[in-house]
Amino acid sequence: MLQIDYIYEFFFKTIFNDFEFIYLRNGVYHCDKDLLIFTQTHENDKKIFFYDQEPLVPEIVQQLVERYDQSGGKIKILCTSEISEQVDRYCKEYNLHSLYYLFHGFASLDWYRGHHSLNYYTKLKTRYKKDFVSYNRLINDDRSYRSYFVSQLVKNEMLDNGLVSFNVNDSLNDWRDEVASDNTKLSEHAKQQIEQYLATTFKLTIDKEQVLGSASASIPHTIERLDYNNDTPDYDAFWHIVTETVFYYPKLHLTEKIFKPIVSKQPFMLLAAPGNLEYLRSYGFKTFDGIIDESYDSIQDPDARVNHVVNQLLWYCKLTQKEKREIAQECQSIVDYNFNHFYGEFKQIITLELLSNVKNVFHQSDYNYNHINFNDLYNILIK
Repeated sequence: MLQIDYIYEFFFKTIFNDFEFIYLRNGVYHCDKDLLIFTQTHENDKKIFFYDQEPLVPEIVQQLVERYDQSGGKIKILCTSEISEQVDRYCKEYNLHSLYYLFHGFASLDWYRGHHSLNYYTKLKTRYKKDFVSYNRLINDDRSYRSYFVSQLVKNEMLDNGLVSFNVNDSLNDWRDEVASDNTKLSEHAKQQIEQYLATTFKLTIDKEQVLGSASASIPHTIERLDYNNDTPDYDAFWHIVTETVFYYPKLHLTEKIFKPIVSKQPFMLLAAPGNLEYLRSYGFKTFDGIIDESYDSIQDPDARVNHVVNQLLWYCKLTQKEKREIAQECQSIVDYNFNHFYGEFKQIITLELLSNVKNVFHQSDYNYNHINFNDLYNILIK
């Protein structure tokens, strides 16, 4: 199986070895030192730029793409992990070919490979100590909606029903800074609700006072264990409320966060940009419509989308234990299917999609790719 740490080296060696191959160290750009390049020659008229770990940030992408455009090149490819009109605009404006693949699908298959054996026999229980769990580390800029979400949990007196992390960042930002910012994406209503209901809420912790960025790719151990110091966190929760990276922008973009409940065999609700629940289903996964109301996936207004998810959660929290057991029974076949699909056909789906998209972009750019054995690549990637 391909380890995600070597994915760029693999792509360069097997597919793009006569391209100038540019990618970002750790997926983010702060300065030129973050740009890494593989190349066989210093003067190459074929260039590919991978901006595939994070959603496109307009200011950064425009800066990089303009430089990329000025450098010339007969074939220029921009590789992303999102589907959006923004990508289409950049490619049209700068005469780039667009290459899409689900980077976080490959990353999750690598990071969570051990959870197949760990959770293979896991079944939903008849009773949980908490109704839900939700991780909310970053709360500024594009993730500021998480502060509004937590404020609505406080408003509806739901914190005791769940495990909620909030404001446990590895930097010194605070929700007050975001509310006061002139550039915030929060609505006036959201800011008012946050100030009213989070005034006495600085940090909410599940396990640690500070959580590093790498925590978004990790899954806590959920097995109950004896702790004589009584400080072992309890992760026993039914619903996993996934608060995704992309929420405000009209993009289809999912990260490893959505796959955490799938490999943990948990039901989930998804706070993301409109259409991303359907985007997940397009890869063969099932969701929980009919058990809960998933029409939130089509709600355009950010506050209303959060409110709809909160209302579904509030409905569940008010159920009797008997009714919750019945919900668990309804969810069992779905979580089993998603688990088996993730470790089964999903890898084939995203691999075929990647290789098909590579062929298409080569065809569009009149690049002769007869030297590439795509059957071999498929067999290597699905092992």
